[in-house]
Amino acid sequence: MPPPSKVVEKALPAPEVFVPVAAPQPPQPMIEPPPLPLAGPPMALPPGPTLMAAPRADPRVAADAVVTEPVIRQRRYPSYPSALVEEGIEGLVVTAFFVGVDGRPEDIRVERSPHPLLSQAATDSLKGWHFDPARTADGRAVRARMRLPFRFKLVE
Repeated sequence: MPPPSKVVEKALPAPEVFVPVAAPQPPQPMIEPPPLPLAGPPMALPPGPTLMAAPRADPRVAADAVVTEPVIRQRRYPSYPSALVEEGIEGLVVTAFFVGVDGRPEDIRVERSPHPLLSQAATDSLKGWHFDPARTADGRAVRARMRLPFRFKLVE
């Protein structure tokens, strides 16, 4: 039995959806991408020589290394729960999941959410997404971990 595939985590920017407003109405929902995280300061190396051992080549690990990340092919944007629109509740829902070898999201989990209804809207939406799966150097589809944020924001 081959060893388990290496799991690669990749965060995607949040999808953006604008709801057009024809006339003055109550605030309308939209999904807005979160700001991109900034890289931290570079690490300084200690003074003096540094000795490092050469990595051992393990052909099984190299064969399972992901060379192409999953690519979104079909997405379904979440619906903004009407009860939360009326209450003016906004926020960021961060989901984590695996893209299976068939390109479907698996084991969807919510890492962060301001309200359970927003969590449910994001996970229900994500179940309708489809990806091209991650692939190894020899072209085999492998399971890969991803994170995807959904920003729910009311537009006035």
